[in-house]
Amino acid sequence: MSSRCVLCDRSFDSDESLQQHKRDSLAHTFECTPCDRHYGSETALQQHLRDSPVHAPSFDCNDCDRSFNLEEALQQHLRDSPAHAPSFDCETCDRSFGSEEALGQHLRDSRIHQQDTETPLDVFFRSFPTFDYDPSLPPATSYANLREHEGWRRGSAASDDAWNRYQDALESELHMWYGAENDLTAWHALCRAIGVEPLPKTCEQCEEAVRRTHVNIVDLIEWGRSDSEEKVQTFCNMAGLRVYTKKTGKIFRNTFDQEGGNIVLRHLLRKIFRESL
Repeated sequence: MSSRCVLCDRSFDSDESLQQHKRDSLAHTFECTPCDRHYGSETALQQHLRDSPVHAPSFDCNDCDRSFNLEEALQQHLRDSPAHAPSFDCETCDRSFGSEEALGQHLRDSRIHQQDTETPLDVFFRSFPTFDYDPSLPPATSYANLREHEGWRRGSAASDDAWNRYQDALESELHMWYGAENDLTAWHALCRAIGVEPLPKTCEQCEEAVRRTHVNIVDLIEWGRSDSEEKVQTFCNMAGLRVYTKKTGKIFRNTFDQEGGNIVLRHLLRKIFRESL
């Protein structure tokens, strides 16, 4: 009795010969085309498909040209890799920041972004048309030059009015550079001005870090206006600060007990400048 292989269109003398033909002939194997390999059974082929790295599922990160075996691994890569961190760009400075808050802090504190800003002190000094105002000079120096230019006598109405307007401008400028009491960005500006490193992570930690610092407020304002990276001079006690303030004439009127004095330095400055200079 003849046994026939339908797939090959061949006949065999016995069933045993047919079965041996099916075992040995590549036409009857289970083929993995990507690997160009043949298997003797469906089971063996399926095991190959499961176990071979070639057939492992691939989750690709096109940006990094990397592949991962699990979707969870790909998602972790997307979360943790610096290449996929959200970027907030400052086109003017060609710099990128990891958060919108960091970009906002940069825009607020960077000297580059305040070059064209007319500050309260600028407005005050430019209100005197014949005065040759130089914004790069320290405020105290500009005021001394203005007083000499105008020929004011101490105690005169014009002198007192100008002094009060100058002090108002200083206070407004302090608001401008050091912001609100509950603003971490403003606290960080103060900490950078006096050299607190590393920057504290909370407003409370910032306040604690600067609480024992004695510093001249006009110097703080001057630092905010300048391009200098040099830190503001600090003093270990009130006596040293008083001597420096009187010598330089860098006097700031203490108005922080008044309503509306809610700025980042309020609590600290109440302690430092409790007495008038």
